[in-house]
Amino acid sequence: MDAATGAELHAYLRRIGLPVERAEDPVGEDLLRAVVAAQIATVPFENLDIHRGIPVDLDVAALTAKLVTGRRGGICYELNGLLARVLRGLGFDARLVGATVLAEGVPGPPLGHVAVVVRADGQVWLVDAGFGGEALVEEITDGDPGAGTPIEVRFDSGAAYRTDGTVRPLSDFVAMAHWHSTSPRSRFTGGIVCSVTGPDSRRTLSCAPDGGYRLVVTAGGSRTVHDLDSVQVVEVLHRDFGITLADPPRPRTFGSQA
Repeated sequence: MDAATGAELHAYLRRIGLPVERAEDPVGEDLLRAVVAAQIATVPFENLDIHRGIPVDLDVAALTAKLVTGRRGGICYELNGLLARVLRGLGFDARLVGATVLAEGVPGPPLGHVAVVVRADGQVWLVDAGFGGEALVEEITDGDPGAGTPIEVRFDSGAAYRTDGTVRPLSDFVAMAHWHSTSPRSRFTGGIVCSVTGPDSRRTLSCAPDGGYRLVVTAGGSRTVHDLDSVQVVEVLHRDFGITLADPPRPRTFGSQA
């Protein structure tokens, strides 16, 4: 399967703030957790381009240009698609598996999410760096999420999804990536979100279609909300998320949900 190699792999490691020498580390849980933690802290979960009229592009060159060279973030297909490719470059057996998001127990559309199944040294992990700022590196000891075993994932926030037990190429998610980019029923067209999760805090910028910009900082059990104007949004995107835009993105209208 396609894997990041050479200069591309080193560029990714620099992008997430890890020394390029980590590419020579033994393949195992320590390296896996280090990469996932570094990615969610530096590569935002964000849908800004969707509201700028730019649909998600899952071509490998486009992913690298946007997330690595362009120092942007993305949604699950982009974040976990890039992560799987990098993990393969580091020596892991990393494959994508489809998932259905559960909203109050009600399943959304098939392939509405994607996670990564990672195998190394006889162990199997379900890994996720692209679920709204949530992160997952969970060893699976009962069944195989990439070989027919559905796994239900529930986060402390209440968010949940169920994998479908089927390994898929990234190209299988192109149609749903387009749907999420254009449909008024998608959770990504309903407003702007940009989030990073560090070891001690999470920072989330949001803007609803009929509201203003807010920066929510969660750290040490406390939650602080900051209302932002347009100038502050550009500054916060650059300072807190490493994203440089000339103008603040505004939520677009994507038509009726009917």
